Amino acid sequence: MGGRDMRFSVLKINLNEKKVESEEFEREGVYGIIDYALYLHDEVYKTYELDDPYDPRNVMIFGKGPFAGSVLPGAHRMTFVYRSPQYGGVFPSTMGGAAYQFQRVGVDFVVLEGKREKPTVVVLFNDGENLNVELHEIELEKVIEIWKGYKGEEGVYALTQYLIDNFHNKFDGMEYRIACVGPASLNTHMGAVFSQTLRNGKRVVGSEDWAARGGTGSVLLRAHNVVAVIFGGRAKRKFPKGDISNITVAKQIVEGVHKKPMNEVISEKTVKYKYNPKLNTGGTFGGNYPAEGDLVPILNWQMPYIPKEDRIKIHENIMKYYWEPFNKEAIETKNWTNCGEPCPVVCKKYANGHHIEYEPREANGPLTGVITLRASDVSVHAVDAMGFDAISFGGTAAWVLELVYRGLLKPEEVGISDKPEFDKDSLLLKPVETSEKNAKLVAELAHRVAFAETEIAKIIGEGIRRASEVLDEKFKDRLSYGESFKDYGVYTPLGANGEMVPTMYWAIGNYIPLPIQGRYWTFYQFGVFLEPEELANKIVASALNEYWYDNVGWCRFHRGWATPVLRALFMEAYGENVDMEEQAKKTIRKLVNFLKKAGYEPVFWDSMRVVDLIAKGAEEFGNQKWAEQFKKDKVVTAKEYLRRVLAEYSRILGVDWTL
Repeated sequence: MGGRDMRFSVLKINLNEKKVESEEFEREGVYGIIDYALYLHDEVYKTYELDDPYDPRNVMIFGKGPFAGSVLPGAHRMTFVYRSPQYGGVFPSTMGGAAYQFQRVGVDFVVLEGKREKPTVVVLFNDGENLNVELHEIELEKVIEIWKGYKGEEGVYALTQYLIDNFHNKFDGMEYRIACVGPASLNTHMGAVFSQTLRNGKRVVGSEDWAARGGTGSVLLRAHNVVAVIFGGRAKRKFPKGDISNITVAKQIVEGVHKKPMNEVISEKTVKYKYNPKLNTGGTFGGNYPAEGDLVPILNWQMPYIPKEDRIKIHENIMKYYWEPFNKEAIETKNWTNCGEPCPVVCKKYANGHHIEYEPREANGPLTGVITLRASDVSVHAVDAMGFDAISFGGTAAWVLELVYRGLLKPEEVGISDKPEFDKDSLLLKPVETSEKNAKLVAELAHRVAFAETEIAKIIGEGIRRASEVLDEKFKDRLSYGESFKDYGVYTPLGANGEMVPTMYWAIGNYIPLPIQGRYWTFYQFGVFLEPEELANKIVASALNEYWYDNVGWCRFHRGWATPVLRALFMEAYGENVDMEEQAKKTIRKLVNFLKKAGYEPVFWDSMRVVDLIAKGAEEFGNQKWAEQFKKDKVVTAKEYLRRVLAEYSRILGVDWTL
């Protein structure tokens, strides 16, 4: 198995002792950052024992993959791994392009342990000879003041600008990058880490990227008191065997696997993300809306209760007010950029000074009753500025807006100025006014929750499932008999309090409690209802691949051509012969065991909305047999379905991950 050359350089920063150590690490079965982080969490720090996810022992590991520094596009994602305060297990979150600057620091992984007394900026730079680590403190009052406004901006944008103004001279002429958090990380479980490409000390419009899912920013700030990491330098990358930073060497590998010119393969396999001439659009936003049709998530996932013909009309409005303006402003104008590494795919589309991609614009768009592009600039920008994971926040905001609309919460309790327009007729008959009103309320809510400005806003920051427990108690007189605030929420539950807002597709695989959920380690195709055993097989197949992209920091937009190439790259660059599938299965087994030790196991859905999405899915997606069973008894049928999916999942992987 393990050859001599799979060695990683690790920088360990103990924040309370201000102690910095570096070491070379090698161990059988460690091929990338997830492998290493799981080893630390499971065997060294035993973080499954922690009751508090913000215990300083919840080490944050971030860094690059073994192929960063190669000339192949997509090899420079930066991965963060930690124990998630939302979901309960060891969780990876990745950020596009950032490893392109991080590789100049000259280490593979950084481990943050312990906690600073005051908010701290960690500066890592390598002058070509030595790696320097500096810890700069900023008073919390000062950080909050910057978040509230600096040079006409707020939140993560303001903090990024402040850090450029105060630290750029340290990186005199060197490429560097800033990753920082916003107020959402201080007061909620939904904090993200934000980063933007910098060119000559200026932020590149449209290049924003995030390590968001799982609560990455919340752990960085609340467990370690780190508000930002700034990194860059002049270190050079060396590969122990074949030099894949050499275009000739890299090309030979790709062309050896695909038997056609490299540029042609890459272009062919990434067409959806750049520009698809068949659809005259590009990127995830451009491609997904026409494809999803009336299955697009709207109004807090109320699709099961809205007649198909009305959903079709709402989708027509989405195309007219949301998709067409995007095509005019972002596609026809070629407002395209990338995440900050040299890459021909230019998947980042932007308009009106804002980055536009499907997930954040869907979660804080149609899902929250916002279906015009201009209105979504208001909602999405506020959510981003506050430093939220936009998917988690959008799912939570949609839930809150529906509760306020139904009178289960009052606007003033939550801290918003009005009741939303949250019914199908508003989107059908007055899409523009409705969108503007709802977007304003989402933006207000983002500020209230990020800064924990009302008692209820603070509770909402815990996420739908935990907040519901409190609200059920507090407002039990507002609920019907047997009803819970949870019944209006859409999230995948795990254990007693774990939860994850799913990605924005009406896809059965998104609701299955898996060791990693809310990312693409599942079968997330919308509009299909498979037999439970087939779904389990597809979930595993997807997870085995997704593990590798995250583990080696490779962009999944390149998966079409990169998947078969990875094994050859390990051989070429490190002389490692990796059994890709076996290694991936082994890791998922370890993730499962960690979760079980931490007390997080699969549970049945505790929200009626999720059960309805699954039951209605069987009918809508044309599975007559299951649709009939759901009509007889939806809860019993849903339990049976989930039980069978998890039984087969467990069988394939050789684990006990069952209901």
